[in-house]
Amino acid sequence: MLAVQAGGRRVDTIEGLSDSGELAELQQAFHVRNALQCGFCTPGMLMAAQDLVTHHPHATREQIRAHMSGNYCRCTGYHAIIDAVEFVLKARNAKSS
Repeated sequence: MLAVQAGGRRVDTIEGLSDSGELAELQQAFHVRNALQCGFCTPGMLMAAQDLVTHHPHATREQIRAHMSGNYCRCTGYHAIIDAVEFVLKARNAKSS
């Protein structure tokens, strides 16, 4: 997306979310599951993951994979990233049960 295409819209960044503490749970899960490699894709992956856990709290592993597919990662093969997001969703759902 070009910056001009975002004109008049709200743009959230990882810096804004991490300052509010919203990403702490996801950041920890990425760390524990070794979903952080070179770090190039990490902000986009975390933002996509935050969107998913906020709007689709009961997503299946396949839905997580589809949602995260818009971000390109050359290091992890996505498995650790999907594992981290799935862990957060399961933990949140267990708390609310």
